Amino acid sequence: MIETIAIVERNEISESASGRRYGKLRLRIDGDQRIAAGQFAMLKPHAGFEPLLRRAMAYYKVDCQVGSGNATVRVEFIYQIVGRGTESLARLTPGAEVECLGPLGKSFDLAAATDREVALVAGGAGSPALYILATELVRRQIPTRLFLGGASRGDLCGLDDFRELLGADRVVTATIDGSEGTTGFVTAPLEEYLDRAGEVLIYACGPDPMLHRVAAIAAARNLPAQLSLEAPMACGFGICVGCAVPVRHDCPEGFIYQKVCTDGPVFWSRDLAW
Repeated sequence: MIETIAIVERNEISESASGRRYGKLRLRIDGDQRIAAGQFAMLKPHAGFEPLLRRAMAYYKVDCQVGSGNATVRVEFIYQIVGRGTESLARLTPGAEVECLGPLGKSFDLAAATDREVALVAGGAGSPALYILATELVRRQIPTRLFLGGASRGDLCGLDDFRELLGADRVVTATIDGSEGTTGFVTAPLEEYLDRAGEVLIYACGPDPMLHRVAAIAAARNLPAQLSLEAPMACGFGICVGCAVPVRHDCPEGFIYQKVCTDGPVFWSRDLAW
């Protein structure tokens, strides 16, 4: 975990047909950082009093360049603009400074994908958390397919990048308005695929209702699934306890609480006391 001041290189804002707004932010960080798939950073504009707290953002892309003994890391984030914190990030322009605390959290278990096919499942702004993971799976030559859902085509964050990385035939889309792919929820084509596939490991990130459904689908087929959870965070490193979730445990209550920021954000679906 490193706290640093990053410099904005690019901040692109878009709006989908559903009315949702998204930002794509690229930052330059001087110094080396080792960022694993599934980790996140806490961000806020520098030298501002409002908002007081940083916002948690999953790393989307990472590019580390080393030259003459110095390292520079460029990181990208895709975020949905939904409140004061993300509105403040949306107003950032090139050259602006950003307080960046990271990398934080535990990463996906890549070793679990050995000798399996992989299904990535993402909903809307949850897809950025899976891109570094997808890149590593491709590097390891692990057969990987993405199921990406959203309200409309403009809500399928990172769609073109995933198609370029995995191949268009290995990216399955679903939208509520039918503007891209299957009409409806992305869990429908996921189930169709799993019914004819073999040993599959599922990695997923997205809104809670989608993750609940993915967990149920995996349990019904006795398949392992790792879920990257989204939760409100004030600190990002275990102090505020604002992101606690119930996890199964052999105790009278049947569960204990763990923190999404430090015990997660990645959890095995079978461990969550949903």
